[in-house]
Amino acid sequence: MISDPNEELLRSALAGRYEIEGLLGRGGMGVVYLARDLRLERPVALKVPSADRAADPEFRARFLREARTAAALLHPNIVPIYAVHEVGEMILFAMAYVAGETLDQRIEREGALSPETAARLLRELADALAYAHARGVVHRDVKPDNILLDAASGRALLSDFGIARMSGDGRSTAPPSDGGVAGAAAFMSPEQARGEPVDSRSDLYSLGVVGYYALTGRLPFTGETDVLVLALHATTPPPPLVVPGVPRRLAQAVERCLAKHPGDRFPDGAALGRALSQALPQHAVPPIAVRAFLTRSAHLAGPALMYEAFVGLIAAPATLWCWLYTDAGTLCGAAAAALAGLLLLPLVVAWARGGRHRVRRGRRVGGRHGADRGVRRAGADRTAHRSARRAAAALLERRVGTRAVPPRRRALAPRAGARDRDAESRNASLSLTAVTVSGILGTTPA
Repeated sequence: MISDPNEELLRSALAGRYEIEGLLGRGGMGVVYLARDLRLERPVALKVPSADRAADPEFRARFLREARTAAALLHPNIVPIYAVHEVGEMILFAMAYVAGETLDQRIEREGALSPETAARLLRELADALAYAHARGVVHRDVKPDNILLDAASGRALLSDFGIARMSGDGRSTAPPSDGGVAGAAAFMSPEQARGEPVDSRSDLYSLGVVGYYALTGRLPFTGETDVLVLALHATTPPPPLVVPGVPRRLAQAVERCLAKHPGDRFPDGAALGRALSQALPQHAVPPIAVRAFLTRSAHLAGPALMYEAFVGLIAAPATLWCWLYTDAGTLCGAAAAALAGLLLLPLVVAWARGGRHRVRRGRRVGGRHGADRGVRRAGADRTAHRSARRAAAALLERRVGTRAVPPRRRALAPRAGARDRDAESRNASLSLTAVTVSGILGTTPA
């Protein structure tokens, strides 16, 4: 941890509410401490501006705006804000503590990320930006230092909305009131570098620079001064993203984010997320036997799982023991035969159920064919019978004074549900056999 001379002053001001455990780092707007919330018993990160800045009314308003802006965003890839406090002249807010490191620290330590890791992180950040943009928030400072990587889950979380701006329609936001530019020059969009109003596509440009940096380990534009870097962002096309092992689709998605004109970029974070999802080859689907075993099924939940446990834990080890430690050939043969029978049992059950299904289907098909032949052969008889029935009903109505109501016909639709259950049961039994055999042989089912 980093030591800080103002830590003792902060400890006394927050006594009874937070216990300061150390200094995490410093940002452009303040100092971040690791603390423990004594009431809720959880670790938090406290962001505290320096005393001279907290005394500045304009900075104080900007700091509180950051807290309110971030507190309104509840997304799994955005660092949540828990509370805002004003203690005397001090102002601070408590946010979730993310155990891990920043994206910049990861790249500094390990170099360029793999295409799979970079695409996943960019997709998560694009989703977070799409969520914020839909609520009228433009971050305006997307950079690796503001991207936290959770050590437990590996997910990326966007933080530090210190210069974010709210807009009523989620579109463009005005430049800073002092006429300058805000944000990191290395990750700034051309329109932001020129001091023009920006919208959500400015954040996508910055995220494109982050993606370029993550995939190559270097920035697209560098210079001796920030002014030179800003000029390059505004006027010069970025170097092509050509890295061995990086799929062309992924490189094209990042390069589209780096377009100079906002209209040439992705329209929003959701569109970028979809492009990133399609940039890498899809993962292979697990074998059906594995999927059947992992999927909760009524056919595998009861007797079938008991059967597998008996075969895998009792029958198979007992047979192996007979072959390794006994000399009785008859006993070994009987054990092997019993094990083979147990392994074939699900196939027999599946075949029997399939046979019943075929018989039922044959009866239904035969009945339909017989009915078709009967229609051609007895059409005249049915017509005559129908006419006689109508005449009898009319006669009954004239004599009795009431109308005869024909009996209600019964539905003749085939029992599709039973057929589906038989097919599913057969597939479950076959899958169970594949899993059992592969477990005994120590191989992966194909």
